[in-house]
Amino acid sequence: MAARLALSSAQTGVWMAQQLDPDDRAFNIGEYCDIAGPVDPVLFEQALREVVAATPALRARFDIGEEGLCQYIDDTVDVPLHHIDVSGEPDPRAAAERWMRQDLAKEYDIAKGPLVTWALFTVGAERTLWYRAAHHIVVDGFGLALIASHVADVYTALVTGRPRKPRPPGTLEQVVAADVAYRESERYAHDRQFWLDRLAGQTETAGLTDWRPTRGRASIRESGHLSPTDVGLLRAAARRLDVTWPEIVIAALAVLLHRATGIRELVLGLPVTARTEPMLRRVPGMVTNVVPLRLSLSPETDFAAVVTQTSQRLEEALRHQHYPQEDLVRELPGLPNGRRQFGPDINIMSFNYQGDYAGRSSAVHTLCSGPVEDLTVNVYDRMDGQGLQIALDGNAELYTPAQLADHIHHFVSLLRSVPSLLDGCEVSST
Repeated sequence: MAARLALSSAQTGVWMAQQLDPDDRAFNIGEYCDIAGPVDPVLFEQALREVVAATPALRARFDIGEEGLCQYIDDTVDVPLHHIDVSGEPDPRAAAERWMRQDLAKEYDIAKGPLVTWALFTVGAERTLWYRAAHHIVVDGFGLALIASHVADVYTALVTGRPRKPRPPGTLEQVVAADVAYRESERYAHDRQFWLDRLAGQTETAGLTDWRPTRGRASIRESGHLSPTDVGLLRAAARRLDVTWPEIVIAALAVLLHRATGIRELVLGLPVTARTEPMLRRVPGMVTNVVPLRLSLSPETDFAAVVTQTSQRLEEALRHQHYPQEDLVRELPGLPNGRRQFGPDINIMSFNYQGDYAGRSSAVHTLCSGPVEDLTVNVYDRMDGQGLQIALDGNAELYTPAQLADHIHHFVSLLRSVPSLLDGCEVSST
């Protein structure tokens, strides 16, 4: 017997997009956890089964019933754990990643499920990779991190015999109910009007490529790194301006786009968790949203002013972060060639990615975060003292690896130059 629930706004947006293009695999998200040591596969699979049983989102499937589109939560779901030994390969990690990327290209049957995949790779005597992937309709990146934390806790309890940590209260039903209540509230109408006013008069979208409509939203990725020393200077600059370091990073991207295009009214896409209530931060699911961040720049604007404006606009945007991107895009007037009203996206993920698996430390590596219409700038603060990881995901039909590598080089260089920008250089300087 399956329980029936409505969909959140975010889930509805994913479902509609997938129906419009059933062959699009861009909604498959995935990452893997690099565990420093061997893992007991039997106990690990037992931990996974326990977490699936406790996590309704992992047992969901989606279909149109007599009462319309619903998600059905099955009582039980068999999600097999693939055991793969690549330790004999010339490059074990590369062999594992090839398998993962092939898996990310598969089709999930949304109506039948299951919509999640697990795999455990043995890459050496003292190294294990745990791969986890899902269709974006069931879980977002924040939710995937919650699931990983739960698995680590249960596995550690099974290995060591210590009690499991108590699970914080919150249900998927409450998550959906909160979304429905928001859409029926005065706050929804207030947020709608805020965004329509904020984006009024927009006629251009800044980007780093000659944009054209694409057939899909599959992406390619190039990565860079900002050293701990550079991050320390970035944090010092943030303290100097009484802002946060993510606000400086967002301002730097705006400057990069302004230099490249000359466009003065920039609108960035800002992925947000949309988890403004404590309960929403405890339940795995698909809740995330993308909100626009409109900034005004000119060649005469100094960098400190751009940062201050970014901080103010970001604070305003977060107060209205629940209004669904899909609703907003439908309401705004179209731009030439069908281009959406904002982008590139900048996604800053600043939380602890490390986990403890029965005393074995781990680190997370993201493979795919979802569809990319144009360009997404991902900034990972792993909170491990190793600096910032920066990855550019570009639509595979719009960018080449060489172009992305060039863009990430310029962006990292700009972030390193923040101290000099604050000493009076204008945003048009090179």
